[in-house]
Amino acid sequence: MRPSLTSGHRSPFHAPCEARPLLEGSSRRGEGVVSFMFPEVWSPQVGLGRALFVLSDALDLVGVDDVFHGKRVAWMARHLVDTLGQPELRQDVHHASLVHDCGVSSTALHGLLARRITSEDGHSEAGARLVSGFGPLAHLADVIRYHHTPWPQLRDLDERTAKLTNLIFLADRMDVLQASVKTDDAGALRRLVRERLLNPWARLFAPDLVDAARMVLEEPEALFMMRSQAREPLTMPVEDAQRQLRPADARGLALLFAQTVDAKSPFTARHSNGVAALALHLADASGRLRGSREALEIAALLHDLGKLRVPDEVLDKPGPLDARECTAMRRHVTESRLILGRIGGFEAIARVAGMHHELLDGSGYPDGLRGEEIPIEAQFITVADIFQALAQDRPYRKALAPRQILAVLEGIVRAGRLDGGLVRILAEDMELSWGLARVGEHSVAPAAA
Repeated sequence: MRPSLTSGHRSPFHAPCEARPLLEGSSRRGEGVVSFMFPEVWSPQVGLGRALFVLSDALDLVGVDDVFHGKRVAWMARHLVDTLGQPELRQDVHHASLVHDCGVSSTALHGLLARRITSEDGHSEAGARLVSGFGPLAHLADVIRYHHTPWPQLRDLDERTAKLTNLIFLADRMDVLQASVKTDDAGALRRLVRERLLNPWARLFAPDLVDAARMVLEEPEALFMMRSQAREPLTMPVEDAQRQLRPADARGLALLFAQTVDAKSPFTARHSNGVAALALHLADASGRLRGSREALEIAALLHDLGKLRVPDEVLDKPGPLDARECTAMRRHVTESRLILGRIGGFEAIARVAGMHHELLDGSGYPDGLRGEEIPIEAQFITVADIFQALAQDRPYRKALAPRQILAVLEGIVRAGRLDGGLVRILAEDMELSWGLARVGEHSVAPAAA
């Protein structure tokens, strides 16, 4: 039986919600889109520190309401370093703090971490694996791996790594503690951190860090920044100019965050990698790519960045989504576009990534764009996204066999929603298309039902 494309129940590839143009952060329908051009030659115009600072917005979305956690941890860790008089640690502790929770993409796990002083849930190891694969941060893998490990258990680490990871542990616990209360009273915050962290749990941290934390608590600015809900005051004052991102670094950073997004649900393992592989295949085979192949790959890898904000119970729901859940799910497109748009040189990437649910007949979202209003680069990602989703298990259905996937895609083409030429490219070699969709999974296509 062919899967239905109607909105009466959950569709094979996304939630059955009516298109809702003009979500917060979206542009007016069609405005400036026809003249949009993807860059022919692309290079990021941002340093590593700034890119991490902006992309950490996605990690800070995991707690849904706990915005700027990573940035406050980075600020506090830097301030502790300054208090210790060890400025040589400042850059590394800033970078590591921003991504210290890259192994946490589940809202349930985020809540669990907020309730525990120490943790053995595996997120630190997962984060270390991700960071170790990204050259500019690989030397910080052990800092991420042990950032919930008590000081006495860090004896086997070199002194610098032990100090960095313990700094993040302390700054993290200070922030989690202050976020658990609703008061801006300086005296109350000071007592809270002393009585519930520094006094009873001092043994978890290096003695000089505990002393530094006690000194920091006497500073009105530090207490104010602990409660900050503003982005820019938390940034590192001096940009890391000598670490300007190269295109290869930008790709590595995109892979790191794509893997974090895909780990949010057991049903989306390597989804972003598969979408990127298929989108590049469509671009190469069609000859219709008008701009940078590197930029297209990064847009495809990060198209679902905003999904880190979607609650686990919505992503993993085995049945239809209600109106509230649909809104939460659809919001991820706008979140992705807003975050990526704040990175220098990523403006076109942000726009294309933010169009991956637009459809040619205007029934897509968030802006209800039609036809040529949707750049071909966005269409590559849209077709790739649908194909890859159909090739994977989802909580509401099993993975479809290749000929079932083709039947669904052809139905969407007949409805005027997808480019038939792009679908034909995938159909010409379904074995290759399936392999690209499931890249890295070593999976065999299921037989048709």
